[in-house]
Amino acid sequence: MSDEETVDATPEPASLGSDSDGRQQPKEEEEQLLMRISKQRELIDGLPPGDTRADARGRAPHQRRLGQLEFKYQMMVERKRLASELLKFQEVYGDPYSEPCLICLEDIRVNVSEKLTLLLFCCGGFVCESCARDMRESGVGLVKCPLCRESLDGTEAERAEQLMALAKRGVVWAQSNVGKCMIHGIGGFEKQEMSGLEWINKAAAQNHPTALFQLSHLHTEGLKSLVRKSQEKANELLVKSANLGYSFANSFLARCHYLGRLGFEKDIGEAYFRASVALALDGTDEQAASTLGILHYQQDLPEPSLYLACYYTNMAADEDPSGGAFYILALQNLLGYLHDQPVLPGISDAPAIFFWFGKSRDKGAAQARETLKAWEKVGQGFCANCFKMTET
Repeated sequence: MSDEETVDATPEPASLGSDSDGRQQPKEEEEQLLMRISKQRELIDGLPPGDTRADARGRAPHQRRLGQLEFKYQMMVERKRLASELLKFQEVYGDPYSEPCLICLEDIRVNVSEKLTLLLFCCGGFVCESCARDMRESGVGLVKCPLCRESLDGTEAERAEQLMALAKRGVVWAQSNVGKCMIHGIGGFEKQEMSGLEWINKAAAQNHPTALFQLSHLHTEGLKSLVRKSQEKANELLVKSANLGYSFANSFLARCHYLGRLGFEKDIGEAYFRASVALALDGTDEQAASTLGILHYQQDLPEPSLYLACYYTNMAADEDPSGGAFYILALQNLLGYLHDQPVLPGISDAPAIFFWFGKSRDKGAAQARETLKAWEKVGQGFCANCFKMTET
């Protein structure tokens, strides 16, 4: 492959956890990529320094190419690191519970994340999200259950009735869902906190990770006279849920260790490990991505990466009002590393900055709103065509 060929340097988030066929990238590919990176650096070193805008423009395409190669290499290494962290987790806590998808027969870790399966309220079965997506996109659709052929177009009340029937039959994920719906009065269920707590306790007694996590939250917040506040009990349940492989519990635990909150000591190493495990289990976990991105951006790690700071903060940028801010800062750092001058045609970070500050403002972030107002006021003092200061 020549250096002029395009590099696909932006893998899908879900691909970070592990390769779909379980194979690792060959060592030879890493070595070849490192050789290409070295040659690209030599090429850049042989160009005139980017002290002038003309020289900086001449160097920019080659620097961009270097960035593509380095990013691809770091993503390759990161994918292997996440797989290694998951192996460490499994050696200590065991492999999370799995069942075969009844369509593709692949083993699916059904309790890792709600996003990995399509639960079927009609019969209590499930299909993996990959098969569900294939059916949606094939034109066949999901009008009927692929397992029992019952209609999936029921009303909310009918679905609630089906879910309750499954819970009474002993289906543990249904018991957890019924409990959550009853406590909050959602999903076609009336608000019945005591009954809801009973269902969650039934599921938690069977070590269902989601139920354990819900019960942990209830002990943190309290539930009237039904659940007393106890951070010690909440933390015990949270750790148990995380150790059973629930991705969100691991990413939540990572954030607790990073911030040193809710009774957990500040521990960067444990935060890094738990966030890595969460993302290895569920490659779309935005909270885990946010923690990893911040750790790289803040250089809290032995080998922080500008590329991974940018990648992970971008994954999390749409999740919360301040999420775009870290991505903007990480992007500025990366562009500062790659290019001699930040304001060049085709490499300016201004469009991304305005886009993400706008997203944050729309989500209610006051700082983003005030920043945009200040920039707008400054911008009014310059010509939109030539960017020279306007006369007053």
